[in-house]
Amino acid sequence: MRSKSNLLTPLCLGRHTSSVPFQQPEASALGYPVSGRHEFKYLVRREQTHAIARFAASYLEMDKYSQGLPRNRYTVRSIYYDSPGFRCYYEKANGDQNRRKFRIRSYNRANSTVFLECKQRRGSTYTKLKAQLDREKLDVLEAREDLTDNEFESCGVYEQLLLAMDRWDYQPSSLVVYDREAYVLPGQEDTIRVTLDNNLRARVFPELDELYDESGLDDLLYDWTILEIKFTNILPRFLGRMVSQYSLERQACSKYAASIAQLLSDNPTKKAGWSHVYVR
Repeated sequence: MRSKSNLLTPLCLGRHTSSVPFQQPEASALGYPVSGRHEFKYLVRREQTHAIARFAASYLEMDKYSQGLPRNRYTVRSIYYDSPGFRCYYEKANGDQNRRKFRIRSYNRANSTVFLECKQRRGSTYTKLKAQLDREKLDVLEAREDLTDNEFESCGVYEQLLLAMDRWDYQPSSLVVYDREAYVLPGQEDTIRVTLDNNLRARVFPELDELYDESGLDDLLYDWTILEIKFTNILPRFLGRMVSQYSLERQACSKYAASIAQLLSDNPTKKAGWSHVYVR
């Protein structure tokens, strides 16, 4: 077993890799910030998954949420918001460098904690704001009440979603579910994180109370797994070796975009399905 410390040797992995330090966001009353970081994504064949996981485990430790679960995987459940014209989908499809998306997220099974997250891209890095949702806030989102007209950047993540619901008519557009195996750098979970996301499945136009409903989900990637490498500052050399050893090719692998493109066609427009979500 190799030492799992001092693994931050820089490696230039093509034009995508940045060695410029990124300043961590400060905590604020607007939500719980998750560090601004780089994300590299790869589609890998399912038969490669075990070997890649073993390689990652030789340098990193298993995420605490994976430990003790069957196949070392926990289930991630997300309901993504978008406008009737699929504003977020097209921002991703068009490669916009400054964009944000909102999702309600929970894990494993009913009665788990529910979070609201805003994931924002600025240039080549990502920052995530998250806040825990109680029943009262979920009810407000479901009823589309108390929408706000405040300035976007001055709001917390919950108020930002209310503003997007008012300004762009954001509504639940896709329920995305997958099973995640995760590895992290001991004591520095937000510095290096490697995840293998399996069994991607989705359904469009969900209700908020269907977050844990497995019925009607369509398989999206079949024999493929999404590998994500998330890191701050610099890409560790051993992860560069892993990419090279398994001939991995970095590419866009948005789970939300995949759900919309595959379930509503490559060029979605306003669908009749919106009419039964909310009538305003």
